[in-house]
Amino acid sequence: MRRPWISWAAALAAAYGLKLAYSRASAADLSWILAPTARAVGWLRGETLTFHSAAGWVSPDGSYVIAPACAGVNFLILVLTISVLGFVHRLRSPRARLGWWLGSLAGAYLATLAVNTLRIVAAVELYRLGPVAGLTPAQAHRLLGILIYLGALWGLYTLLDRLTGGRRAGGLLVAGAYLGMTLLVPLLTGHPGARYAEHAMMVSLITALFLGGWWAVLRVRRAGDP
Repeated sequence: MRRPWISWAAALAAAYGLKLAYSRASAADLSWILAPTARAVGWLRGETLTFHSAAGWVSPDGSYVIAPACAGVNFLILVLTISVLGFVHRLRSPRARLGWWLGSLAGAYLATLAVNTLRIVAAVELYRLGPVAGLTPAQAHRLLGILIYLGALWGLYTLLDRLTGGRRAGGLLVAGAYLGMTLLVPLLTGHPGARYAEHAMMVSLITALFLGGWWAVLRVRRAGDP
């Protein structure tokens, strides 16, 4: 019972189950996460979105749709797995590990609602600007999602690290998990998408920049240690 592998295995099994269910889910199936997201987006934008079973939650003027692809389930999976794989081994008792596991699941859900709502609201405004810095609206939308999701993952990891008495400031776990979810999983499932190469290049570049920042933080911390 001292070993954390049971908690790790449970997190990976839950991640696989969520990913499998998500790949087959309709908008109605995902109402547990899409409905509160649509309400939050509508509240922030001062409008009420309408549910259409064939598409998802549609804005009053039809300019955007919160569809199953916008659910943020991949981000939820990443938060859960990083929270459990990165920290549950620091807890000694089975009860504490179970509490951490359940708290990680609840926290992943709440974090996904908050971060995904922010991403959607920002993406809607970004689309209305048209081309930005030479990027098409679709490219700018993709870049925005990468920055928000990866930045949020790094921030959450750092917060949990401090709460559990560590000083790792992110780590390779975040980068590896994000690259695995966004680049490796689509290849393994056979659904990389038409613009996979462009997406892979953008994801790899932004992740490398985050890793460079993490490395710089570690160097500064080590320089300041007695």
